[in-house]
Amino acid sequence: MKPSLNEIKKKTIFMVCIVAVLLALLVLRVAYWQIIRGDELSSKAKAQQQGSSIVTASRGDIYDRNGKVLAESATVNTLICNPKDIEADGDSEVIAARLAPVLNMDQNEILKIITKNSRYQVIKKRLTNEQTEAVKKLRDSDVDATIAKAFKGVYFENDSKRYYPFNVAPHILGFTGYDNNGLQGIELTFDDELMGRNGSIETNQSAKGTTLKDQQNEYLNSSQNGDDVVLTIDETIQHFLEKHLEEAVTENKLKEGAAGIIMNPKTGEILAMATKPDFDVNNPYDIDQFEKYAIDLGYDTSDDTSDDPDATPKPTEDPNNLSDEAIAKIRNKMWRNKVISDTYEPGSTFKIITAAAALEEHVVDLNSTFYCPGFKIVADRKIGCANKSGHGAQTFVEGVRNSCNPVFMELGERLGYEKFMEYFTAFGLTEKTNVELVGEASSIYYHNKMSEVDIATSSFGQGFQITPIQLVTAVSAVINGGERMKPQIVKESNSNGILKTYEPEVISRVISEETSQQMREILESVVSLPTSTGKNAYVKGCRIGGKTGTSEKGNRDEEKRIASFIGFAPANDPEIVCLIMLDEPQVDNKYGGTIAAPLAGEVIEDVLNYLGVEKQYTENEEPDVKQEIPDVRTMDLTEAKKAIVDKKLNVQVRGDGDTVVDQLPKPGTMLNEDSTVILYTEEIDKTHTVTVPNLKGMSVDNAKYTLEMSGLNFEIVGAGHSEVSSAYAVNQSIAAGEEVTPATVIGVEFRQVTSD
Repeated sequence: MKPSLNEIKKKTIFMVCIVAVLLALLVLRVAYWQIIRGDELSSKAKAQQQGSSIVTASRGDIYDRNGKVLAESATVNTLICNPKDIEADGDSEVIAARLAPVLNMDQNEILKIITKNSRYQVIKKRLTNEQTEAVKKLRDSDVDATIAKAFKGVYFENDSKRYYPFNVAPHILGFTGYDNNGLQGIELTFDDELMGRNGSIETNQSAKGTTLKDQQNEYLNSSQNGDDVVLTIDETIQHFLEKHLEEAVTENKLKEGAAGIIMNPKTGEILAMATKPDFDVNNPYDIDQFEKYAIDLGYDTSDDTSDDPDATPKPTEDPNNLSDEAIAKIRNKMWRNKVISDTYEPGSTFKIITAAAALEEHVVDLNSTFYCPGFKIVADRKIGCANKSGHGAQTFVEGVRNSCNPVFMELGERLGYEKFMEYFTAFGLTEKTNVELVGEASSIYYHNKMSEVDIATSSFGQGFQITPIQLVTAVSAVINGGERMKPQIVKESNSNGILKTYEPEVISRVISEETSQQMREILESVVSLPTSTGKNAYVKGCRIGGKTGTSEKGNRDEEKRIASFIGFAPANDPEIVCLIMLDEPQVDNKYGGTIAAPLAGEVIEDVLNYLGVEKQYTENEEPDVKQEIPDVRTMDLTEAKKAIVDKKLNVQVRGDGDTVVDQLPKPGTMLNEDSTVILYTEEIDKTHTVTVPNLKGMSVDNAKYTLEMSGLNFEIVGAGHSEVSSAYAVNQSIAAGEEVTPATVIGVEFRQVTSD
């Protein structure tokens, strides 16, 4: 019986539905593989069919403010391999044996790398030029065809290595790690900008992972180089600061090192920042440079059984075989940037802030009078002055010059808790400066209401802790006209020609222009007057203003001190402000006015000379005049003597002849007026020398006379008021006992004893 038309239609519709469902399932399945897992499968296929090697992006350069390259990347070779190629065409045993001595690696370690079940392995990153050339010879069939064939599967890959041409500012620049990522300093803070984006080179490979020799097409994904960064620091000024701090570490036997910062107070731009001892930024894990200058790397005396309290503690570590833990501890210490990471009691340098606040609030004026008996009773405490016998009657300005604690305790009392903390906060001492460096510490201060004693001790810089960068920022606001600036260490960045500039940022106005001017004048007198506490920072013509400080550290009875000085110049229009901090000096005189002030004066003089700031001499100052010695050899003795005397120089004659045959010092030498030139009318005895006398502790007159009697010339060097009778010699340019030619110039540095 034939099926009816209706049944045929039903069967047809059923079959069509079945086909439609199957087609829909097929479409969904294809969509699943193409859309849902398409990228995954494409990547897997690509990974099977292609091998990839990295094209390292060149890390951006770091420049100083004048365009000097402080950090740059150079192209180097990294040695890589395809273990599948080695397995198919090379010889892993030969490769490992030959590379081990070249790369200074263990043979088994190399063998383990090149026999891994992988298509890409790094054998060694950043080969030296010598290592690169040696490997190239091993791969060169013209040198040895058998060895070259064994090296199938070993390749070079371009990489980059960081270099620091001037080897300065390690704590600012920081350094990079194994993968060229920033680990410290600007290298870390601006790592994303400096890093760039790596590219790749892809080659066709078989299913087994070996390179297809007849399909050597390469596909390049371009890399993008990192941005360049320009800093506010000046390499030359940085060099000045580091040189002087390094000398200070040795001269003052600084157990915890030294720190310094130089800033433009008008803009907040940091011109230099240093911590000493430091490290070799080109070899940041090497502790040798730090150990060379470090006074004490730390002793653990818990196991010391000696009964003698004065005995030298026994180190728990063999200095020639330090443990990994000890080395890590030393590295953390040498990488620490004291300027931003160390908090300390600023001591008398903080009196600048107290004085400015008191003037601004009109609780004192320039002629206000005080009396100092050597102490002040506050609540139930007797708090002393550095001058135990007291300063007696004095004005406010004289109190600042004398750094008199009772005067400042009185100012703190007049300000009161609320006003004191208002200015403490306004000067930025309760918050981080947010300078573009990692590791900035927070200040430690009174969060609750302060007692009378708290206000008294805080008024002269004790009882709270701030960082050096906070202090120099606050003092900049005092002297720049009253505006608090944000410290700035990055000037601009350059991304593919697009320049991003970091402009100076005013945070707030803290004091008035009038108060700022008064403070500049007062602080200049702290240095310019030979009876003031900052006298050892004085440099003729530089118009330096500033304040000394000596703060206690740790327990009050431990006698640990931090000596410091903060100065600026020229006082009438400051171009720079400089803070010097000397941590735990191991010398008899630990006062900032004695050891930190002269150092700051010398740094400031060097910087002003470099910047071309013209010296400004007062009516009482006479500029040092140097004369160039003329060439009088072969001249008649009478004419020669006249030529020398006309230069306002003295003459000594050696010999009985009538014609000058030689002279000392040699022609062209620059001498101060009233120095001596020796004229020889007979041949000089080349073996004749003069022994340099020991001038330490002598007055200016005695030192000059002693040198003249020895046939040597005298010159005053360094900072300080050398003209006063209390000045004594502390250093000389050529050590006592050295043998020199007659008429050699000996520079002598003088200092006065002072307190803070």
